[in-house]
Amino acid sequence: MHGTLYRLRELYNAALEERIKAYRQRGVTLSAYDQMAELREVREVRPEYAAIHTHLLQDALTRLERAMRAFFRRIKSGEKPGFPRFKGRDRYSTFTFKDAANHNGVRLMAGGKRVKLTGIGNVKIKLHRPLQGRIKQASVSLDGDGHWYIAFVCQDVPTKPLPATGASVGVDVGITTFAALSTGECIDNPRPYETAHRKLAAAQQRVSRRKKGSRRRRKAVALLRKHHAHVGRVRLDFHHKVALYLVEHFDSISVEKLNIKGLALSSLALQVLDAAWGQFTTIVDGKAEWAGRDFNAVDPRGTSQECSGCGALVRKDLRVRVHRCPHCGLVLDRDVNAGINIDRRGQRLRRQKSAGALAVPRSRSLAL
Repeated sequence: MHGTLYRLRELYNAALEERIKAYRQRGVTLSAYDQMAELREVREVRPEYAAIHTHLLQDALTRLERAMRAFFRRIKSGEKPGFPRFKGRDRYSTFTFKDAANHNGVRLMAGGKRVKLTGIGNVKIKLHRPLQGRIKQASVSLDGDGHWYIAFVCQDVPTKPLPATGASVGVDVGITTFAALSTGECIDNPRPYETAHRKLAAAQQRVSRRKKGSRRRRKAVALLRKHHAHVGRVRLDFHHKVALYLVEHFDSISVEKLNIKGLALSSLALQVLDAAWGQFTTIVDGKAEWAGRDFNAVDPRGTSQECSGCGALVRKDLRVRVHRCPHCGLVLDRDVNAGINIDRRGQRLRRQKSAGALAVPRSRSLAL
């Protein structure tokens, strides 16, 4: 598997170099299909590539195509372009079998205890839960702590609707507290990165003291990666537990649709990235769909300034953590007040979606 990653990284870098030369010398922009057409010749000239499944080679070129399209999209939108870089030894860690549905490249063996990877062999695996539905794709990844993982993308996975609770909730995410619910409950922020900051700093210093290219530096880098991987797992576990709590107790869940990239450029960038609201929202959305719950992402503008009691606009900056309305006399935690407003906006959005679905003519819905 290490050898496969090495060859795919080499192909990615060679394809990027070919694109750069073609544009500079001939003014031609190559596409992924142009380069895929050359794979047969590459496999004839380089026998080591003949042993790698064709879909893996195509996957490397597809990844480059996505990077180039993202580059041109950022140029058109006026963002910082960021031209695709050549992949270093530690910058290419995943390969994907895109047609696993037809056992093309991937096949489970021995009752799920092994997986057969074409060009690699039978690999022992530990399934953390039984697969449901039909396997569509499979991606093999080398994690930062040196462990290998395989992720199966499945289709036709049956949902498991949970019993109705008759309750809805608005979730206001933050830094002081990770989430404030419209019910008045506040969930503490574990701050996994800040908690592990001392260990990470010590591991980083150990790397900086080692000579570049030495064996001791590689060991120090591996230890640093292990610490970062632990932080990521702690954060992911926390997000899954909070998301599960929400889908078990509420029929409708509403969250803010935040501009996380913009917030990550502020003075609170470290705290924003440590909270990882984007990952949390994605997990809640997935669990809500699986459990048959309603999920809504609402406009966050003014949720903290609007009074949840009378609807009046009460201006306050971030330092003010208590909402006091001079009109109706409501005194409430700032984030809980925002959570109530988020819940109401989510319910309005839910009613609009329901009304839109009912407005579709029956004949048209059948045609779709």
